[in-house]
Amino acid sequence: MNPELVVARNFAWCAEYDASSFSGRLHEDCLWDRGEYWLLEQALYQLAGATEISQELTWRLFRIFSYCFMSFGCHLDRNDIFKISNLKRREVYEFRERFQVVFEGFFSRDIPSQYCFEEQNPLLA
Repeated sequence: MNPELVVARNFAWCAEYDASSFSGRLHEDCLWDRGEYWLLEQALYQLAGATEISQELTWRLFRIFSYCFMSFGCHLDRNDIFKISNLKRREVYEFRERFQVVFEGFFSRDIPSQYCFEEQNPLLA
């Protein structure tokens, strides 16, 4: 799938937004959809090699990162009602770290090898 379309599907403020995307499922259903996450992560790896990335695409990716990272915090806050219903606490910590490392790798243009993760993205194998 086109990586820019994957990003657009996850960005609520554009026509291509899809409630069944990774961020849509996280927001609407409080679910971590692994298959949709793998698509988003694959898009980041594909885009990391691009020579130019538009400001609009950068904004979309940062907003996705920001929203999801805020969701991790809400899930871990015992006083917040938001909970990712299909992950155990240990998995939340693991995915939070992975999410941060992948997005930071994208923004720094030094995306990590999949071998640094215990679970590899099957779309990148």
